[in-house]
Amino acid sequence: MATDTRRLNGTADKPVRADLPSAWHGKDLAGDESWIWRIAPEHVEELDAALRKSKEKGLAEQAVTKDDFEIPGFRKEIERMIHELEYGRGFVLMRGFPIDRYDYADLRRIYWGIGANIGPAESQNIKGELIQEITDLGFDYGKSEHRGSMSSAELRPHCDPTDIVALLCLRAAKAGGESKIRSAMTVYNEVLDKHPEYLPILHRGFHYELDGKGPRGVPDEVTHRIPVYSWHEGYLSSRFNQKALETGHQKIGQPLSELEQAAVDFIHETAVRDDVELSMTFEPGDIQWLNNYVMMHSRAEVDDHEDPAQRRLLLRLWLNHAGARPLDDDFCNRVLAGPRKGVIPRGPTYRPEELKHRA
Repeated sequence: MATDTRRLNGTADKPVRADLPSAWHGKDLAGDESWIWRIAPEHVEELDAALRKSKEKGLAEQAVTKDDFEIPGFRKEIERMIHELEYGRGFVLMRGFPIDRYDYADLRRIYWGIGANIGPAESQNIKGELIQEITDLGFDYGKSEHRGSMSSAELRPHCDPTDIVALLCLRAAKAGGESKIRSAMTVYNEVLDKHPEYLPILHRGFHYELDGKGPRGVPDEVTHRIPVYSWHEGYLSSRFNQKALETGHQKIGQPLSELEQAAVDFIHETAVRDDVELSMTFEPGDIQWLNNYVMMHSRAEVDDHEDPAQRRLLLRLWLNHAGARPLDDDFCNRVLAGPRKGVIPRGPTYRPEELKHRA
């Protein structure tokens, strides 16, 4: 497979347009299904065989490594997908994984095995969960300490901390809950074209609140300044979460200036424009893969079932991989656990065998 390593000759002092395949408009992809990759029957057979062998070895779910989960044919598809995330559009939706033929424990094991063929998983919360269930637990998104993914609320455009975020859909919502993605590179080009005066602010960045997930584990802990857009070795990368940065500045007593707020608002307003964002409805068996440095993702409000056993349920992985772009260490130290790291586990450790949503 040919590798496109084309870089940009831009810096924070001399910005240039991100004229790359990852700078797309949603309106141009809405009628194009080339970003939907069908999972082939022969790949399902490989996953079945890898599942069976890993269980025969008596390995716990998260003790399974790449060597324990051999999927040579599907591995080529994974490599093609990673290439698309790094040098193509920055996202892929895999469709057609037959989840009905597996119980919940086996679904998790297969998903973990696929992730192990990509790279190491990172902790997503202080419980140390490496696979996290995304469902409505009745959380209030308006509260800074509540994760929006555990609510039914509409979520604003944002990025997660690691190279890749993956979502496996086990159950769709009764209504709503559409995944909305957009190119952070397209948004950058809009800033460059229409409001270049915002760029120094966005390159300097903001302090993000950590919701008690930082090294000290206290509610008022915030990050150093993390750029919304970071140039490093010819790569342009993005980090944005409006709620977290606005609350972060409130917590340290440094409210955003008028110009800073205007820059942040412009990022949001551009990201949710109809011509910029791409909306997709997950089907059971879909796996969405996103490059966190070139994509921003969000979600529509969810109208779901009263019965928790019927509610929308996704499984999320935060992954890093060996072929990811170079990044500035400060830029990718997003939760103060180290470059490209997830949340530092604290307190009782999560046990995968304590499954809450058995099929």
